[in-house]
Amino acid sequence: MNRLGIAAVLFLWSVAAASTGCNAPTTTLRVATLNLAHGRGIKSSQFGLTKEEVVAHLDAVAEVIKREDPHLLAVQEADVPSFWSGYFDHVAYLAGSVPFPFHYHGIHLDADLLNVELGYGTALMAQRQLESTASYAFAANWYHAKGFTVAQIEFDRDPLLVASIHLDSLSADIRRKQGEQIVGIVEEYLHQDGWKLNHGKRERSVVLMGDFNSRWDQPDDALRLIASRLDLQAYKPESGELATFRSHHPRTRLDWILISSDLEFADYRVWSDRISDHLGVAAQIRRRKQ
Repeated sequence: MNRLGIAAVLFLWSVAAASTGCNAPTTTLRVATLNLAHGRGIKSSQFGLTKEEVVAHLDAVAEVIKREDPHLLAVQEADVPSFWSGYFDHVAYLAGSVPFPFHYHGIHLDADLLNVELGYGTALMAQRQLESTASYAFAANWYHAKGFTVAQIEFDRDPLLVASIHLDSLSADIRRKQGEQIVGIVEEYLHQDGWKLNHGKRERSVVLMGDFNSRWDQPDDALRLIASRLDLQAYKPESGELATFRSHHPRTRLDWILISSDLEFADYRVWSDRISDHLGVAAQIRRRKQ
């Protein structure tokens, strides 16, 4: 090849490199979060529903999940066998229906009063291995129990801390205390020796998802506290186009995906499917270009 030919090849290679980026992320992770509402769908209460009705509602959820095909799904208000929702494990049922080969169900309320079973929590379901799983229940109050579930998955050859979160729905003071607990637990995870990355650096690679029951325009609430203290970002946090609650006429954005600063959103959508009183949220995330 003569010099002119070599120069042409080098020019074309440089144009291709500039357009794609030599350091462009090669891996995108699809994530989603949904409050399952104890399997009641869009009904106002799960009391009085038959098992067949609850199964039908979860089958509708499974069809949406199959269509969206997330690598990782966070769910809240996910029941274990309970008197008010058909006496079966909703997470195990969904994991088998979609399917998700890996799942972890954190139980934040597990009661057996007068032989009446009642239990629920948050969960993570994934197409890849979940490691270092743990469940944390907040202090229970008189009206319901909340908590969060954490795990580690591999993303782009490095560990990623992920969590499914459900915060208190009535009290900002309680949510702030819950937010402080989340910050403390996440910081503990990120300071473990196992969070050394392949290239020897320690990164704060985190994805927190769930029903935060708080808005971005509430600066003293748990959502902003968690984002600030852990240096996490939300997608267009002040947008009025991403409301998730209530699903029949959404006006409030309660369901969020927060990611660490070494990551970026490649896509972010709120599902229009009315399969719960909350709308689901899905995102594609990738490593931020260096």
